[in-house]
Amino acid sequence: MEQKTPKGYFFKCTPEEMALIERRRKESGIDNRSAFIRKMCIDGHVFVLEMDTMNEIGKLLRVTANNANQIAKRVNSGGEAYREDVTEVNDQLTEIRTNFGSVLTLLTKIADPKPGKRFIPPPKYKDYVGDSEGAQ
Repeated sequence: MEQKTPKGYFFKCTPEEMALIERRRKESGIDNRSAFIRKMCIDGHVFVLEMDTMNEIGKLLRVTANNANQIAKRVNSGGEAYREDVTEVNDQLTEIRTNFGSVLTLLTKIADPKPGKRFIPPPKYKDYVGDSEGAQ
């Protein structure tokens, strides 16, 4: 079987441009410079989402599901559903919806970049929710 020789693109840049490329590569979390440059040339954008909010949503979902299961088990065995327990589950679901809505807002802003931008730096979740956290 014939092996294909990889073809390469080579370009020159100033030290400042090289430093900027390296900074963007590090921000993206991509260790391989060639992979980063290929990704940027093909897709035009590299986005890195902070997963703290998704981890928090997952944690809240687990806790809420556990609480709901405990309530269901109590009711199914002839017990009562206590108002405080139901309120707690409802509050947890509200927090999950709020966090998930923030993530969707962030993804919408990423998916709709401003025209003419050559590179959009990886957004930070806190940049979009920083003002709303103090209002709650």
